[in-house]
Amino acid sequence: MDTKLTVDEIQIALRNSGIWNKRQDIFIPNLSWGLLQYEADLVIITKSGYMTEVEIKRSWEDFKADFKKSHEHNDPRVYNFYYCVPESICDRVVAFLTEKYDAGRPAVLCVSETGGIRRYGGGVSHRGGRKLFLEEQLTAARLGCMRVWNLKEKFLKQIE
Repeated sequence: MDTKLTVDEIQIALRNSGIWNKRQDIFIPNLSWGLLQYEADLVIITKSGYMTEVEIKRSWEDFKADFKKSHEHNDPRVYNFYYCVPESICDRVVAFLTEKYDAGRPAVLCVSETGGIRRYGGGVSHRGGRKLFLEEQLTAARLGCMRVWNLKEKFLKQIE
């Protein structure tokens, strides 16, 4: 791994980064079944109903493996999309994405070993996805709430 941080720690760093409003937006880690056709590492739904997906990669190998998947993070409801990668590989990731996508490369967020998040200059986060229907927003919120209880159970088992 190119970072000692876990995916959970990176998700928390993203939530606390100030890029999104943690008091108004809905943050759902590891969202898969029930809304998307693939697993998203972190989904943020704004108060106005737009969905952002953040794909977290902890190593260069993990990042490269993402391009062997068939879905390409292309759900039509994803309004914004980011890769979040360790600072140690940020330049390499941006160079790869620039070569692959030219001017329309995805936006990149870099995470430091202390959990700081910074936007890497350039890149396009906007995918043009549509606003979620109210029913989809409620489905996402329900799935997020289910995750909270599963995580609480997991936590309690760890401290026993």
